[in-house]
Amino acid sequence: MNSATLSAVPPVASSPRAVARVGFLGAGEFISFQHLPNVSLIASSRVHAICDLDTRRLESHAAKYRPAYTTRDHRRLLEDPEVDVVIIGTKQDLHARFIVEALDAGKWVMCEKPMAETPEETARVLDAERRAKGRLAIGFNRRFAPAYARMKRLLAAQKPPIYLNYRLMFPSPQKDRGFYADKARILYEGTHIFDLLCWLLDAAPERVYMTGDLTRNNICVLEFPGGSRASFMCGSMGSYFLWKESLEAFTHYASIVVSEFIDMRVRGIPGEFDAFYAPHLDRLGEEVRREGLDLYETRKSQEMMAEVRALDMPCERVVRPGRNFGPLPYRMEGASLLIPDKGWKASAEHFLNCFLAGTKPDNADGRAGTLSTDVALCALRSLEKGVPLAFTPSPV
Repeated sequence: MNSATLSAVPPVASSPRAVARVGFLGAGEFISFQHLPNVSLIASSRVHAICDLDTRRLESHAAKYRPAYTTRDHRRLLEDPEVDVVIIGTKQDLHARFIVEALDAGKWVMCEKPMAETPEETARVLDAERRAKGRLAIGFNRRFAPAYARMKRLLAAQKPPIYLNYRLMFPSPQKDRGFYADKARILYEGTHIFDLLCWLLDAAPERVYMTGDLTRNNICVLEFPGGSRASFMCGSMGSYFLWKESLEAFTHYASIVVSEFIDMRVRGIPGEFDAFYAPHLDRLGEEVRREGLDLYETRKSQEMMAEVRALDMPCERVVRPGRNFGPLPYRMEGASLLIPDKGWKASAEHFLNCFLAGTKPDNADGRAGTLSTDVALCALRSLEKGVPLAFTPSPV
């Protein structure tokens, strides 16, 4: 971002409130699964309003979270002076529109990824961000995952080139129908990882290549300045019983590997050692910190058996040689006990606390949201043409 753009961003005004009042614009599966319960657990925030078109969902959330009101009209939420922060969780084709409307209404805004679907939409969001009184955060929560935050710190001390390899591969038959049936996964999910790779290397790519199919399974190669490279496998193949994500980093004489946000292995960096990280909200945290990925994976397979059978998929519980952890000690009704800590709660809590303190948040902003969308769109053009393409980011 150039100095002219920086100077155009209004200063952050501190809030007189002791608690940030949050309005939810869209309360679908992911918001219901993560942001709503997370915000309800953050001491410095309160669920103030929930907007959605599903009346039964609103009734359920009203009973659980006791907001001041629920509504099917997003204008009521945006016009409410009691709403400080808006969290947007609609389908992605409405993200850019609602970001602009919420920023223009004077709100701080956190929006799920992707920020936008086209260069025209990104330009409108950036214009709104420049004139806004509030701040914008895009939901790239992986920046706040404990293992990845540590990797960022470790890589900052390494000389380039750095080679990164990311795998995000997990069956998702539910996305083969409905809204996502003809959507490119590399845009609605891959933007998460494009942001992470650029953030880890603190750079934008110079060339982008992608192969695979249009909507589901892809392999990308990103060429960065200074000889650094990143490969990214994104898709819906494989087994439910292998962990979904892994990240590897290699430099001269040093290696870092993170498996499912739980198991971090560090080699070749003096004074730095391996670590196990507890799952989301520290569920079974003591056990996982003691036993690591073997326990997490075997217990997770126990938890998922019924779900996989319902999908009519092959399933077999995970058995690690010489490790017997027994059955799950308890279960959670209507929720998963074992979910890796991908930084959901930490990213929201940081943003809300920055609102209260009147400080600039470290969340991904409109510039980062634009970059990740630009990389995804370039990857789709590369897939269409069948060749690597020079990457030119949008002006910001």
